[in-house]
Amino acid sequence: MHSKLDIQRVLETAFLPSRCECIIGANDSFSVKLINPESGDIELYVANMPLSELTTSRSIAKLVLSLREQRDLMSNMELSMKRMG
Repeated sequence: MHSKLDIQRVLETAFLPSRCECIIGANDSFSVKLINPESGDIELYVANMPLSELTTSRSIAKLVLSLREQRDLMSNMELSMKRMG
C-alpha cells in the first residue's frame, strides 16, 4: 500500500501542466481540484472520495484516467455552451 503522501504526490504530478490540489482529510477521504494553469479556473472538483480504494498502483492509475476523462468532458461541455450562447 502507498502512503498518503505518495498518493498525494502522484495525483498532483499526474495532471501537469494543470495545477492539482489533492487534500486528504482526517477521515481518510480525499478531494481533488484541477485548476487551469492559464486562467486559474477550476476545471474539475471531486470531493469525499475514499482513500481506501487506492491500494495499488493500478487503482491510482484508474483514478487518474477517470479524473482526466471527467475534466475533458467538462471542458467539452463548456465549449459547447459557449458556442450556443
